[in-house]
This record gives sequence, C-alpha cells and structure tokens, in this order.
Amino acid sequence: MATPQNVASTAAAPRQPSAQMRLAGGVLLCLLIAVVAEWASTYAPLVGAPLFAIAIGVVVTNTLREPLRLKSLRISEVSKLALKGGIILLGASLDIGDILRTGLDSLPLLIVTIVVGLVCALGVGRAMGVDWRMRCLIGIGTTICGGSAIAALAPVLRAKAEEIAYAISVIFFFNMIAVFAFPPLGHLIGLSDTGFGLWAGTAVNDTSAVVAAGFAYSHDAGIMATIVKLTRTTLIIPLVIGFGFAMPWLDPEATRSETSLAQRVYNAVPMFILLFLGAAVLNSLGLLGGYAPDIQLLGRWVLVVALAAVGLQGYWSAFVGAGTKPLLLGLVTWIAVGASSLLIQSWTHAL
Repeated sequence: MATPQNVASTAAAPRQPSAQMRLAGGVLLCLLIAVVAEWASTYAPLVGAPLFAIAIGVVVTNTLREPLRLKSLRISEVSKLALKGGIILLGASLDIGDILRTGLDSLPLLIVTIVVGLVCALGVGRAMGVDWRMRCLIGIGTTICGGSAIAALAPVLRAKAEEIAYAISVIFFFNMIAVFAFPPLGHLIGLSDTGFGLWAGTAVNDTSAVVAAGFAYSHDAGIMATIVKLTRTTLIIPLVIGFGFAMPWLDPEATRSETSLAQRVYNAVPMFILLFLGAAVLNSLGLLGGYAPDIQLLGRWVLVVALAAVGLQGYWSAFVGAGTKPLLLGLVTWIAVGASSLLIQSWTHAL
C-alpha cells in the first residue's frame, strides 16, 4: 500500500519530457539557428547561410551545451532527418537525365579517388602502426561518405564501439575544416562551378559538409557537388561486399557474425537516394507542375536546418579521444583524395 509520503514524493517528482517533446525542442533550436544564419547571410552573402548555420551551431554547443541541455534534444536525429529530407526536396527541382549524366560522368573520377584514398589509408596507416580496423574505417569514411560509411562497414569488420567512435570523430573533425576551407581555396585556385562541385563531391567526407561547402561556393556548384556525392555514396554497397569477402584474410580468427553479409549490404543501401531520384523523376515528368522552384527553396531551407544540427554536434572535447595517429592518418588520407581529384581534373581539363 502506498504511504502518504510516497504519494507526496511521487507527485513532487518532475515529469520528464517525452521523446517527441525532446525532438521538437531540437527542431525548434535548429530552426532558430537557421533563421539567424539566413539573416546573417544577407549581410555576408559570400559566406552564406550554410556556413553560418554550422558556425553558430558549433559556438552554441561549446558554450551553452549544459544550460540548453543539448544532450536531451535528439540533435543527431534532427540532423539525419533534415539532411535526407532536404536532399529529397532538392531532387524535386532537378531533371533525372541531368542527375544520371552527371553521376555517370563523375564515376571514373570517383573510382580513382576512392582507390587512392583506401590505398593511402591502409598503407600509410600500417606504417604508422594504426590498427587495421581503424585504418579501414578511416579509409572508407574519407573516401565514401563519412559516418554513414563507417556505420555500414563497422559490423562487417566487427569493429569495437570505441573504434567506431574514434573514426567518426576523426571524419567529423575534417568535415568542419573542409566546410570553411574549401570555398576560399576554390576561389583561390580559380575553380569553375563545375570544377568545384566535382572537387567537393569527391574530396569532402560527409554529405552534410559537401552540401555546405558546395552551396557556399555557388548554387550550381552545390547542385553538382550534391549529385556527385550521392553517386559516391552508392559505392558503399560494392565496398561493403568487397570487405565482407576479404574478412577471412583480414581477420582469419574472427568468429562468424550472426548477421549475414546480404543483410549488411541491404542495411547499407541509402534509401533516401532512391527517394531523391524518385522526386527527380516526378519533376522530369512534369507531375509537380509549377511548384518545383518553391520545393527547391523549401529544400534549401531544410538543408540549412540540417547544417545547424551538424554544427550543434561539433563538441570539440569529443575529438580529444581520437588520438594523434588516427587524426594524422585522416589528414594524410584526406589530402591524398583531394589532391588526386584536382590532379585528375587538371589532366582532363575539367577544372
């Protein structure tokens, strides 16, 4: 039987906000940052709302993390949902023929840069004494699509939780650098919109960072970079299959995973890319009527919200645990991929 004291203490206990309320709080915070970023971009259009959104998010999370209780606001979910939603909306303003043509044209460059990045990560990492799993995770995170690729490959490699966390921290660190370094470097080199889009799409790690850097350069560069990056993301599938078949040689003593390789490949399929293509098909068939420009504007706004969430996850102390060697390996691999992309474009006169 409940005593009066128990009843009183239960009544006095504060109610915890539901998961939906915490998610709504995260969305509202990201929307507020996006509004400020859009306002700031009117005074500094060369910087643009995407970069402002990330920068403001980073400042907020490193100064107001505890007062705002950011850990409880499900920011990572806001980031994933908004990024995927924004890309799908972006597809509704594009022509499916242009997407396929751009993706196929960029495929040879993507394959070369991926090979260069993986060889560099595995070879240089071995010389540095970095564990083979960490080398693989950093290699695929740098060459394919950051955290998503790491998450897809981790179960195939039977990677430990701390290895996954370290690898993602390394990739995120260089994402932040790329977002702010690539646009001015592109202007310094004198890259065209197409050239910068190809460079960012092949050499920037994560989709969010590619979108931010591309649209900070120009609208056309942002479209090009996004399409190239999505093409690059689909290459997760053959690489996951390849690493799966290579596991007996990479780790002969590993026990067999309970999850089949086929299931892991299925889990690695980026479903939002299929929806992106489906939206482009609808637009190409004229089924969206005259709403395509409005949908494009909405997609751009949703992407700014997503990038605000990305900035809110830039908690600098989280990078300390990554260690010096993985960070150095990530830097070397990233430079190798970026340099090879520029060299090949220069050689083929695509700049």
